[in-house]
Amino acid sequence: MSNEELLQKAVDTTDLAAGGLMNAQQYERFVNLVVAQTTMIRQARRINMRAPLMDIDKISTSGRVSTVKGEGTAPAALSEPVFSKVTLSCTELITPFEITFEALEDSIEQGNLEQTVIAAMAKQTATDIEELAINGDAAQPDPFLGALDGWRKLAQEGHMISFDGASLGKAQLSKMYKALPSQYKRDHGDLRFFFAPPVAQDWHDECADRISVSGDAALSGSVVPPYMGVPVISASMIPTDLAGIGGYAGSNLSVGFLTPASNLIFGVHRDVRVEKDKDILRGVSIYAITTRIAVTLEDADAVVMAVNVGQAA
Repeated sequence: MSNEELLQKAVDTTDLAAGGLMNAQQYERFVNLVVAQTTMIRQARRINMRAPLMDIDKISTSGRVSTVKGEGTAPAALSEPVFSKVTLSCTELITPFEITFEALEDSIEQGNLEQTVIAAMAKQTATDIEELAINGDAAQPDPFLGALDGWRKLAQEGHMISFDGASLGKAQLSKMYKALPSQYKRDHGDLRFFFAPPVAQDWHDECADRISVSGDAALSGSVVPPYMGVPVISASMIPTDLAGIGGYAGSNLSVGFLTPASNLIFGVHRDVRVEKDKDILRGVSIYAITTRIAVTLEDADAVVMAVNVGQAA
């Protein structure tokens, strides 16, 4: 079954006619399709939120907890876990759209036009949500991107390194990998690099230029080669039109991330609402899909963000 068919099953005209909250099955289908249409959100840890505010408990250790056991003697000190929490706070989003009565009546798709438009809007909603999750910044004037602080803003509390306009290559990936504290490399399989598509292509092309079996594979394949076994993932919502920061003067720059995938947290409130109404004076059917989402990082120390990332000519 295609994504379009699944989208229609998640949000169909029967749902809209009834209005109100999605039931549990509709909610799960809708959220799964939002995830399927995205890149970084698909890799992130998803939290189904039952309230607009939700705390995620964290348990960690502050260092070594083991000691040498002496015969007949108790340890000099007892180790204690470190308890903390991360708070998810929802931001409400709405996807409003309309279709004229004439379009519904005259379209060559006839009764299928409504489903086609709903599917297209639901897909674009997923893209918009990922854009906000990555690029949200409450300090900027854009009313949509200013709704919350996304992963790019939150990652500024982690480890930042500058490429100084260099394109992505082995030296740059090595620099990012070395900058990540060793404790976050223990679960190596959870690590991910994220870059904009043209930036990831520069690394792909560098690998393809090598005269080797792996170079031939990179040249003929569509998958971006990993570095140190860590996947390098192309995420289309990472911008490539940024100005230089931190004293570097430049334009058309990008950013990149190295972090455990589970460190990216994406929350969706269970109350997804769908509505349909009519404006008989204007002759339109009006639709709305309302969602509430939250994004955060479990630990900013577990992120390396590359800034001033250039692109090969």
